[in-house]
Amino acid sequence: MYLYSNTLRGAIPSQLGSLSNLRHLYLYNNQLTGTIPSQLGNLSNLQELRLDNNQLTGTIPTALGNLSTTLTHLYLNNNQLTGTIPIALGNLTSTLTHLYLGGNTLTGCIPPPLAPGSLWHSNANTDVGSLNLPTCGQAVPEPTATPTATPTHTATPTHTPTHTAT
Repeated sequence: MYLYSNTLRGAIPSQLGSLSNLRHLYLYNNQLTGTIPSQLGNLSNLQELRLDNNQLTGTIPTALGNLSTTLTHLYLNNNQLTGTIPIALGNLTSTLTHLYLGGNTLTGCIPPPLAPGSLWHSNANTDVGSLNLPTCGQAVPEPTATPTATPTHTATPTHTPTHTAT
C-alpha cells in the first residue's frame, strides 16, 4: 500500500493489521497523528513498514517484533515517539536490513542485537548509533571524577607580642 506524500491526516487505522497479504505499507511524509497500532504486528507478510516523517506519538509497539521472519525495512524516524526501544525489535535482525528511529525522543537503552558494535549493526543501514543511548545490559560508565586537591595545612607560627612595662 503506497500512500506516501499525500498530506494524509488523522490516525493510522488499526484495521490495517488485518490485511494479511500486505507486503509494503508506505505512509511516510504525511501528517498522521496518534499512536502506531499494535495490530500492525499481525502483518505476517510485511516486508517494508515506512511511517517516517509524520507526527506519530506514543511508544513503539512491542508487537512489531512479531515480524521477525519477513520485515526488511522499518522506518519510524522523524515522528514524536517516546519511551524505550522494545527488546522484541532485537528479534528482527535475521531479516531487517534498514532501521531508522532517529528524530524521536526515545529513552532507555538499545537492545544488544541492534546496538552499535553488533554484527547486525555493522551490516545494516541504520541510525541507531546516533540515538546516544547505552546498550541494554551494559553498565553505564560513571563520569570520571577529577581529583580535587586537598588543602594542606601548614602550621604558621603564632607571634605573641611581648610588652615591657617602662
